[in-house]
Amino acid sequence: MGNNGKVKIEDIIAGERDGAARTTVGIKFSTKERLDSNKAPGQCYEGFICQLVDLWEKTEASRSDSLINIDSEG
Repeated sequence: MGNNGKVKIEDIIAGERDGAARTTVGIKFSTKERLDSNKAPGQCYEGFICQLVDLWEKTEASRSDSLINIDSEG
């Protein structure tokens, strides 16, 4: 980014290919406080949110498996 603060489109595309592209998500201040109080000290939001999504997916998969087992028994 040495061009007077301007970013070249090639750099943006390369960042997207590397998985380095970022986005901004707006949340309420109270939600951010909850994130801050529950994440590990020094843990980044990216890591904590990934943990939450992983747990959610695992919980939902487990719940779906349970429903399938109940349905197949009846």
